[in-house]
Amino acid sequence: MKRIILTIFIAVTSFYCTSEAFAVGGISNSKVIVPSTDTVPKSRIEIEPFANFLFADDENNTKTYDLGMRVTYGLLDNVEVGASFFFVTFDDDDIINTDSNFGNIEPGLKWRIFDQEDYSLTSFSIAYEGGITIPTSGDDEKWAFEPLGLIITKNINEQLSIDNDVVLRIVEDEIWGIISNHGIGYYITEWLQPVVEMGYIYNNIDNQRNEHVLNVTGGFTANLTDYATLIIGVTKDIVSEDTEDTLVITTALTLLF
Repeated sequence: MKRIILTIFIAVTSFYCTSEAFAVGGISNSKVIVPSTDTVPKSRIEIEPFANFLFADDENNTKTYDLGMRVTYGLLDNVEVGASFFFVTFDDDDIINTDSNFGNIEPGLKWRIFDQEDYSLTSFSIAYEGGITIPTSGDDEKWAFEPLGLIITKNINEQLSIDNDVVLRIVEDEIWGIISNHGIGYYITEWLQPVVEMGYIYNNIDNQRNEHVLNVTGGFTANLTDYATLIIGVTKDIVSEDTEDTLVITTALTLLF
């Protein structure tokens, strides 16, 4: 069964070639953007305040700043539920100057279906992810749904791990797309993990226009204590079609209670 799922996953991500954004909100991750199959321990709560800074390479010199928090609860040993709350979104460009409003709310769920049994080549873990984007940031925002998502994590050893995910995203009746993220991390010490990731976004807009974005992320996670992890990353678009290039700085502090 695991080999069948892995084959489907590789076929899908290869077809779309291989994000500056998290595919599903409200769920935990072990790197900068890409999620892992790990879940918050049962009956524990993970709180993650975050700040994202986006700079677009367009004629209006657009900049967007997001401040928010993710709250995730370990519902079962292999299931977590949560939501990301974007408390404030600042939009700034040469036309409107600065505008701010309350951001969106993104509930999500992660269900680990298979656990990795050992470090052998054929052993890995698999999880389902899914979520919703509730458009609370303004009248022009749309509902978005992520009904189908797959995460595959492979721990090579205690220091080296690889995470991959692919998600189907539907924005009301206007847009459907695929978001896929892939990341590798290596603990060079017991607490510091440099991370390299690659993301791909495909959007089909009204069956008339296609957007493609390929980006790379560099960053690190630092386990400050057993209950606190600092995350910092920079994501840069290297290929974009029918959309502007962006650079995103991601910062977060993950706290386990």
